[in-house]
Amino acid sequence: MNASKNHTISKFVAKAALRVVIVLMALPVFMYFTKKESMLQHIVFPNKIALLAPLLLLVLFTGLLILMLRNKYEKIDLNWLFSLSSIFLILYLILFYIRIFPVV
Repeated sequence: MNASKNHTISKFVAKAALRVVIVLMALPVFMYFTKKESMLQHIVFPNKIALLAPLLLLVLFTGLLILMLRNKYEKIDLNWLFSLSSIFLILYLILFYIRIFPVV
């Protein structure tokens, strides 16, 4: 059974995006154990409503991750939706880490 080219590409992009997100989520754990000074010196979220967007993004990401892994990368639409949400999560994590870990 030959898969279409779009299915192969969507599967590859979804797997790559998942690996990048896992690496980006493991980065603060690594930074926490290697740095000596306190990392969270800044107030990152000034009010409670600022937590709503990141939490919704994380819930959307995990929901799509569960659906995609349950179908074992077979549905092209889920692969592309997961890839899009992964890209937004990757961008958010990069911007968040730039705010928390200032470049010295």
